[in-house]
Amino acid sequence: MLKILEGVKDLMIDGIDTIEAILNSGYGASRFKIERELEKIRQGKYEREKKERSKQKFYSVLSRLKKDGLIKDGRKKGKKFFSITNKGLVKIGQLKKIKEEGLPTKKYKKEKGEKTAIIIFDIPENERRKRNWVREALKNMDFKMVQKSVWIGKIKIPKEFLNNLEVLELLDFVKIFEISKTGSLETVV
Repeated sequence: MLKILEGVKDLMIDGIDTIEAILNSGYGASRFKIERELEKIRQGKYEREKKERSKQKFYSVLSRLKKDGLIKDGRKKGKKFFSITNKGLVKIGQLKKIKEEGLPTKKYKKEKGEKTAIIIFDIPENERRKRNWVREALKNMDFKMVQKSVWIGKIKIPKEFLNNLEVLELLDFVKIFEISKTGSLETVV
């Protein structure tokens, strides 16, 4: 039923577009001219949809920036405006540094931890540079590789490393666990 309804809807839209193309082309227009006019109509609709998607993406990013406390909104003389917060200024500094240097440092101050930490990550293939950066950073912090994306170590994880994961937008792909009691893992560390 759904496929039939969608098909009828698409045919109706195509039919309306075709009629509009015929009317726009004028009396006695060739099939080629009508098809060209139909293509213009469809291209215009595509451009409007593309513009609408871009607008939605923009407002989605604005919403996320507000939610993260990087910007705030207000009103002046009845007009809405946005201003940056202190947290947003710090974020700008971090992002500029990464942009200039490529990726953040892989070297962090090593501080022995009392408990064992396990870091598991699943970073997409299109973020390969960032994934390699995570591996190098973990190696430099004396974590040991259990599998390519599973690392273990007895080290206190530096705050800068966590901040860099956030700046690189990797927090959704990295999980950090702390083990309070060891068993068979003891031999790995």
